[in-house]
Amino acid sequence: MDLGIETEAVALAAPYVLGFMGFMYGILIVFTALKWNQSQDVIRNMWTRSLVATPLLFFLFASLEFGVATWGFLVGVFALGAHREYCAAIELKDKGMQMFGMSVLLILILLAMNPDVSEIEALSWAGPNGAGLLGLALFIGAFGTWAVPIIQDRSENVTSDVGRALIGFVLIWFFIHGIFLMHLGAIGVGACIFAIVNVSITDSFALIFGRIFGRHKFRPILSPKKTWEGVFGGLTMAGIAGYIAQPLLGSFTAIETAGLAVLLAIIGTMGDLMLSSLKRDLELKDWSQMLPGHGGILDRVDSFILVAPALYWILLLLGV
Repeated sequence: MDLGIETEAVALAAPYVLGFMGFMYGILIVFTALKWNQSQDVIRNMWTRSLVATPLLFFLFASLEFGVATWGFLVGVFALGAHREYCAAIELKDKGMQMFGMSVLLILILLAMNPDVSEIEALSWAGPNGAGLLGLALFIGAFGTWAVPIIQDRSENVTSDVGRALIGFVLIWFFIHGIFLMHLGAIGVGACIFAIVNVSITDSFALIFGRIFGRHKFRPILSPKKTWEGVFGGLTMAGIAGYIAQPLLGSFTAIETAGLAVLLAIIGTMGDLMLSSLKRDLELKDWSQMLPGHGGILDRVDSFILVAPALYWILLLLGV
């Protein structure tokens, strides 16, 4: 299928992504026809989610076609939006901590958007994949956040404020690894697509299998709607998708990419539950209402927040 796409990895993935979207809409149409009289609210929510997710998925893939600057800009907008969303949700009153963390994240995003960051002499110490930048940003962000109350000469609520601010900073620092995947050389675009596909397949089929076969609660306190059947369905389909997506990570065999996909699906599920545990503790249903049918940005990217850094460091440690 010739879609006029120049980037090899995007051209390779496009027919499968379009097929996946068509398959999901087909299931949604059938589900709507069969369950309309029984589950109208659920159906409306599923259609809203799908109609919001479709253009987002399109923009993600379109940005990959134009390189790390456009991909980094899109991820960066979501990252900073998610950081602001988190600070609002936890009612972080110390604006100094919030602004310091956001400033460090913004600088990291801007550096990551540079396609030639490895060729900048002043940043040669960071390595060709930018790992040094990630490490330095984590140190500066953690040190600076803790330094704010010291500069203010206050001790009241320091444990609570610093702890909550650091959680938000680290979550978005994890998320920004999605940009740094593009700095993994020739495999960079493929790695980004592999991560997106992994999260999409796992989440979508966990929902489908859970709706159809779900009987046993997985983590009833943290995520009441998740079932063991849904989780295993999502992991299984992620493994199959990983096997098919082997050309995206050409230095691996199909069996290896299938295994990697299952590992990432497990990690992504943990990311989902980690954000759910925070919401339950804060007595929130959603992080915000920014994305109709999904809640907030953090509700949509919770799995990707851990999948992106996991894939980045796995590929980096394996020397690919």
